[in-house]
Amino acid sequence: MKVDIRQRLALRHRDANLTRDRQHMTLLVVLLVVEFVVLSALQPQNYPTGRNLTSMLFQMSEIGILALAVACAMLAGGIDLSIVAVANLAGIVAAKVSVALAPDLGSFAVVVALLAAVAVGLAAGALNGVLVSSLRVSPIVVTLGTMTLFLGLATGITGGSTVYAAEEIGSLGSLLIAGVPLVLLIFVALTVLLALMTRSTRWGYRVYTVGASEKVSRYARLPVAQTQISVYLVSGSLAAIAGVVALSRTTSISVGFGSSYLLLAILVAVLAGVSPYGGAGRLLAVPLAMAVMQQVSTGLNMAMAGSSGANFVKEFAWGVLLITVLAVGEPRTRTWMRGLLGSSRHRSPG
Repeated sequence: MKVDIRQRLALRHRDANLTRDRQHMTLLVVLLVVEFVVLSALQPQNYPTGRNLTSMLFQMSEIGILALAVACAMLAGGIDLSIVAVANLAGIVAAKVSVALAPDLGSFAVVVALLAAVAVGLAAGALNGVLVSSLRVSPIVVTLGTMTLFLGLATGITGGSTVYAAEEIGSLGSLLIAGVPLVLLIFVALTVLLALMTRSTRWGYRVYTVGASEKVSRYARLPVAQTQISVYLVSGSLAAIAGVVALSRTTSISVGFGSSYLLLAILVAVLAGVSPYGGAGRLLAVPLAMAVMQQVSTGLNMAMAGSSGANFVKEFAWGVLLITVLAVGEPRTRTWMRGLLGSSRHRSPG
């Protein structure tokens, strides 16, 4: 009976965040529209064109899927810093498998390459999950260590050189369905699937509960270790799919590909309203946050076209934005800001 009461309280805590999540998604939609209007007004000849919008849709996919991977780990109170290393390792394996099998299997080699990449992601996720759940140390330390491990494996396989995939994989990266990139549809489909899983299944309830309080979850006899392992399995699989998506867009991949993607993925997840402390947030907001970030990135590219410091400025802006979002999301910061605004309103003029 006591366990049932605690489970009901945990479920009520999760549902209490529903209003906050809806308000946050509304804010993202408004921000998305405002960005589009402003950038279209500033660059009317270049920004609101079909070519530019299609290009942005293509670019959103792999970082968006990586953001989903980070967000899943965050919901359970963890984080996965190895996602880019897993994506690169899975992409390298997929490229080598596709080249080896394409002469005999043709287009079916793409399916085998995808399965091989997902297997790599599952193995990486299983390792992360087992280490986090068994060692009970900070997921930052664990996934930072496995990130180095996966980078070493990828370097050993490639010798540090770029790996190229079969042409069949490249054709997927440029495929349009009803004018929408296939890779974007994959990103959206994964988002909807994971949103349903986290909001409508017992597994999702456990993820939110463990993220809200691992100690209470253990006291309530929830399968904390199994939940953590399953979350990192999902995270590893998503990272592997992101690696294949990146490979399909460029038909090549290397150990150092997407070096800035980890920061961007974390920023998108936090901007989507997923709490870095666990137990709060909606995965449906990730595509909206990704679209907001993509518009900012495209706007900076257009504003600094031809400038040698464009990449530096973008990465600097991402870092400042991430710190700002984290600071504003901190309860103590919000309390301080409310107090500051309240004192300014009541301050007498002159």
